[in-house]
Amino acid sequence: MEVEAKLDQDFLFYCGFTSTFFLRIKDEEVKNKCQQWLQKLLGEKCEGVDSKRCRNIYLTQLLVCMQNSALEGPFRFPPVEIDISDAYDVFEPIAESCRDQSWLQEKDDIPPSDGTNEKEGRTYIATRVLPGGVGAFAYVAISMGDEEPKWIGGGEGILERKLSEKFREYVPPVYEMEKILARRKDPKEREKVLTFYDVLMQNISDELDGVIQLQDNETVNGLLDQLIEDLKNKQQYDQYESMSERKRRKSLLLLLFNNVQRRRFKIAKREEVLDEIEQKIMTQSFFDDSALPEDKYELPSVMWEQAINKYPNRSNIDKLKQAYPLFMIEAFVDLLAKLKEEIALQMHKRHEHMITQMKKELRIEGEKGQKKIIAAQRSCDIAWKILLAVRSAYTRKKEAEKKNMEAKSLKLSKHSQLYDKMREVLLEKQKEVEEEAVHGQELAAEINAVAYQTDLYMHINDETIRKTEESNMAVIKNLKRLSAAVQQYENRIATLKNVGKTTISGKCASFVL
Repeated sequence: MEVEAKLDQDFLFYCGFTSTFFLRIKDEEVKNKCQQWLQKLLGEKCEGVDSKRCRNIYLTQLLVCMQNSALEGPFRFPPVEIDISDAYDVFEPIAESCRDQSWLQEKDDIPPSDGTNEKEGRTYIATRVLPGGVGAFAYVAISMGDEEPKWIGGGEGILERKLSEKFREYVPPVYEMEKILARRKDPKEREKVLTFYDVLMQNISDELDGVIQLQDNETVNGLLDQLIEDLKNKQQYDQYESMSERKRRKSLLLLLFNNVQRRRFKIAKREEVLDEIEQKIMTQSFFDDSALPEDKYELPSVMWEQAINKYPNRSNIDKLKQAYPLFMIEAFVDLLAKLKEEIALQMHKRHEHMITQMKKELRIEGEKGQKKIIAAQRSCDIAWKILLAVRSAYTRKKEAEKKNMEAKSLKLSKHSQLYDKMREVLLEKQKEVEEEAVHGQELAAEINAVAYQTDLYMHINDETIRKTEESNMAVIKNLKRLSAAVQQYENRIATLKNVGKTTISGKCASFVL
């Protein structure tokens, strides 16, 4: 089992190169044949050390052909015509291809030497790590003792240039998008980054609301120092120098909060876009099962038990008779009767997998909608708090002005003018608050639309499950009818045999008499 496990590991290692080499093939005909061979090598089940070793040999040779964009040897023929168990006969063993050449044994012409005045040979090795740390690429230069090395006089760094040329020739380049995706952090680390920005915005809000003391957070203070330095470099700090220290800090905190919020939104949007790109261009493993427990759905097994006992339909048997000979139909029915449990089990798993994938996609869409709902609810809460604060301030100010107007005489015209100006300002603020209220209503409408879309997805899921069950019941009925027809034909054949035996017995008796 250790050898088989090692062969399986090698097989999975080779599979990692298939998508990269396959995407670089330009010829459509070669690409189609490579796809057929990949389906054969990756889809057929192999058991035993010899079978798996032959499979790995064929896969490695196919990778070489895919890298060269040209099919050679058995890969020029359709894979259905090739038996991969003959890998040892098709491809030469490594030991024979690497055996010593005959000219190495010819030493008769070499004059004897006493070892004096001989130059030592030179050897130079340059290596470079392959992308992703999957191996190393090496370039070796060797000179004989009596010959001057070819790299002498070629200039400093000639071996490095030669290594670079060979590296670009034999090591395929990695696409820029694949490099970006390969540098991505773990999902948990990415979530920690977003959490850091959320905590930072919360600390800034707490200081603005007076929950914590001023200059109590070292992280916020460090970011404020950087912000002040950036504003000075951009010559935008003059407007803050004339403010008082308290007002200047609040203004800078508001500016810092907006910058952090924009940065957090950009990072979240970038990660969402990269997730979508990664799902589209990165190849999925054959053994990938990313469905969560809540995504999995188990269909009732009663329907499949009924499918096992279902007989074939007479009309289907008649159609088979019109297209195929009787012995083939009997063999098909016999095979169907033997494998009906396995067929039912496969259909059961197939439908469960389809429903699981549908639930998974609906869950992902629901999570995205839930995030939008949370963001909209947060914006609505902020707008509502602002509206209440402005309304409360407006009410207090109006009451104070009313008391002042009652206490003062009518001769104070300047105060009346000031009151009129303040009233105009308040009306403008009230108009702005009403606009914020309208924006809050729009956000609420978006929330309702997302909730309606989620309910629609749930309805579609239930309807799909119902249709799937109906199709399964139809399959079960057909199987029952087929089984009944087979039983009838078996009874008819037995009757015919009995009649034949009786007829033959009667003829034999008459012949004896």
